[in-house]
Amino acid sequence: MHAFIQGACPWLDKHVKSYLQKYVPDVIFIDDFTNFPTDADTVFQFCDGWNLNQYFAVLNTADTALINAYPNSDALARKDFLARVVEYWTAKRPDSILKDHVPLTVRLSLDYSEYLDDALTAADDLTLLYSLEDNEDKVKADREWWILKPALIDCGAGIRIFSTVEELASHLELAADIEEEDSELSGDQEATQEPVFDKKQDPSDRNPDSFSPSLSNPGLSSLDALITTTGNLTLSRAIDKGRKPPSLSFEINEHQRIPSAQMREFVAQRYIVSVPLLENRKWHARAYVLSVGRLKVHVFWEMLALLAIKDYEPPWKNPSLGSSLTNTALQDEDEIVSRESMRDFWTAPDDMLPGDWKNRIFDQICDISAELFRATAHTMADRFTPLDKCFELFAVDFLIDSTGNPWLLEVNETPAFYENGAAGEIAQRLMESVICVVMEHMGKAQVGDPQNAAARARMVEVLDETEKLTKSNVTEIVPEY
Repeated sequence: MHAFIQGACPWLDKHVKSYLQKYVPDVIFIDDFTNFPTDADTVFQFCDGWNLNQYFAVLNTADTALINAYPNSDALARKDFLARVVEYWTAKRPDSILKDHVPLTVRLSLDYSEYLDDALTAADDLTLLYSLEDNEDKVKADREWWILKPALIDCGAGIRIFSTVEELASHLELAADIEEEDSELSGDQEATQEPVFDKKQDPSDRNPDSFSPSLSNPGLSSLDALITTTGNLTLSRAIDKGRKPPSLSFEINEHQRIPSAQMREFVAQRYIVSVPLLENRKWHARAYVLSVGRLKVHVFWEMLALLAIKDYEPPWKNPSLGSSLTNTALQDEDEIVSRESMRDFWTAPDDMLPGDWKNRIFDQICDISAELFRATAHTMADRFTPLDKCFELFAVDFLIDSTGNPWLLEVNETPAFYENGAAGEIAQRLMESVICVVMEHMGKAQVGDPQNAAARARMVEVLDETEKLTKSNVTEIVPEY
């Protein structure tokens, strides 16, 4: 076996290598991908997402191969596509568990504040518009609150909380301001920006002359693939070999208007107000979901509790994002460590909710995850491409309400792992279990081997669709340079 280990979190690489050597003691590690043999029979890759074109290319010639990314998982990672999956699936299956565990979500295409009314009436679902209009005559404490999220931006950027049309409009940029800025630019002074494409963006929405901001690591410049009649999966606009795209910083002060005309695609989710608190702070549970081949899904038994940086108050009392958002990307690493913003979910107080609430929530998260991946594979196959030579690890976020009901918030590709504290210890055990499962998939580990019992037991298999999905006609993944 030839292996290339260069993950998104470099501190984990040595652990991944050691876990791999447990199953394949004579594995040959290649540190410089330009030296990777083109005739290797068995290949394993654990990489960070950059230059996936060249990484995918070695899978075509290897008899046995596995890489830690699917060619396309937009249907899960893009918030608007995820909302569409749930909508399509539950429309014909009203008894689906997704019906009661995903907040009501409305997809919106927004640009400037002046055109908000048109955007609300053009939405597929008018529930949001009616709710905002009804809220006008209510005191703030009695209103139905909503949270606005950009579909293509991660790390908590551009999120806003609102309850009326006026409040929503106040968060969006003004066309008048943009026109004024444009008029000040002339000839040589005109600003230019090289387009940056995100893995989650729909190619039909892309303008090659426009700026498309993203805070996520793009797996490829374009992962919306064309499956040809010859069975090739073509990946266009490839990133040049050996060159990382420039790092992209996109910070928006919560008191500023968000550049909505650049983001365009949003979702508005019904905001869950009543939540149990950890040390008076809002939190959500992060579950790690491993999808292998075509298609087995596992949920890692250990989970994280991610806490907001400030004490929680309902939005009508304190609309601060520091109070309402549990996204640790809004906190620096020192704050995360000093305030213990990442904790072991299973150490939460037993009396926070009635009964055996932690085991009950984990069981529900397993059922929700299984149904979500089943729904995605069957309703949006063009946006989710599970192949036998691929696997992918997702971080799936759930908000727990005061009744103990978990609500699916979002799915994250290439989740970040912190080395310190409980989060670092959990990450190491997670990788040990991931390698165990994927080595079974490659035939390098025996299912039921007692030596692997501890690592394997932490991965709970929740879905096996290998006999229900049609066989993929993709025979090779061809980079297009």
